[in-house]
Amino acid sequence: MYAEIIAIGNELISGSVMDTNSSFLAERLISVGIEVRWMTSVGDNEPDIKESLKSALNRAEVILVTGGLGPTHDDITACVVAKTLKRKLIQNEQALNWIKKLFDSAGLSMPPNNEKQAMIPEGAELIHNPIGTACGFMIRENGRLSFFLPGVPREMVRMTDESVLPILKREKGEGFRFKTETLKVFGLGESRIAELIKDIVERDEGIRIGFLPNFPENYIKITAKGKNDNEVCSKVSEVADEIAKRLGDYVFGKDGQTIEGVVGDLLRSNGDTIALAESCTGGLISRRLTDIPGSSDYLKRAVVAYDNQTKIDLLHVPKRMLDEFGAVSGEVAKKMAEGIREYGKTTLGLGVTGIAGPGGGTPEKPVGLIFISLSDSKETIVKSYNFPGDRAQVRLLTSQSALDLIRRYYLWMDTI
Repeated sequence: MYAEIIAIGNELISGSVMDTNSSFLAERLISVGIEVRWMTSVGDNEPDIKESLKSALNRAEVILVTGGLGPTHDDITACVVAKTLKRKLIQNEQALNWIKKLFDSAGLSMPPNNEKQAMIPEGAELIHNPIGTACGFMIRENGRLSFFLPGVPREMVRMTDESVLPILKREKGEGFRFKTETLKVFGLGESRIAELIKDIVERDEGIRIGFLPNFPENYIKITAKGKNDNEVCSKVSEVADEIAKRLGDYVFGKDGQTIEGVVGDLLRSNGDTIALAESCTGGLISRRLTDIPGSSDYLKRAVVAYDNQTKIDLLHVPKRMLDEFGAVSGEVAKKMAEGIREYGKTTLGLGVTGIAGPGGGTPEKPVGLIFISLSDSKETIVKSYNFPGDRAQVRLLTSQSALDLIRRYYLWMDTI
């Protein structure tokens, strides 16, 4: 079965919002053995939406459309679908009752505009939205299955997993199975990764390996095709293990894992706590760690020591050290890590200082020069880096490298 994905919304074609829905849907479709052949983005414009629908109905067996199901005047998807397929647009009582129920449960009166969201093309099958007012629907037309879902990602994800995929599995029946696994890498460029695993990529026609840059990380997506679930799971696992072994410590996780999540798990499982002293990153490392639920188990203190006086007063960095080596130095980073560990009474302390730019650099200390230090009760590690890029890129690379240093600290412990 071939599929097409259509994402509707002016915000998508203007570049103000990134289309994450289409990539999510493509992955989900591949997982049930449906190949995505086309992806289209179109604005909230009736002629363009109609043309996209007609093209999709002529060439794809499965069509998934997101966006344009809201209550405002520019949400025209249901109306355009009805016109394109020459069906009446009718009020669906089940949808209307559900929308009213959502407002009632919140103690609110339903605005008249929301009645529009219960207007569904005649003959369509309702797709329940468990967390929003935008009801989805499915239409069968000339052997094609078309699904229309809201553009809000969290609503679309729930409706896809709970309603759309089960329908597609039933309709598709038995056939080839697909399985994907994504390895996440930091510290190796895409070309170097490709060179290291070139023979694996070329070895098996039943395995597809793709490279997905996601700055500052690189992802390796492994997709296997086979006749049953056991076969594809075995294929993917075997290849993923071989690639991970080949790339070694540069692989920090897989699939939905993040480096901050991996670091959090390591801190928790080892019974450690950490305190952070950030300068040029301005709290970015702290923010990333606290994005993880339950991070209060291990993150105890976080300080943005942006000026020298704070480094002196709070972290006990000697003034003579700042005068002699400068705030951006390995010596100061080391003292920051040790000072914050003592101040926070934690098992680990992390100190970061550097020049993120665009100004402030010198020939001796250029923009992008960063020092990261990690301290425990026995020793203090100091690493220096020269990162390329603009201010945002340097700060992101610094936060990533700091988290990676914590991760590697536990790898080094395992080898002792």
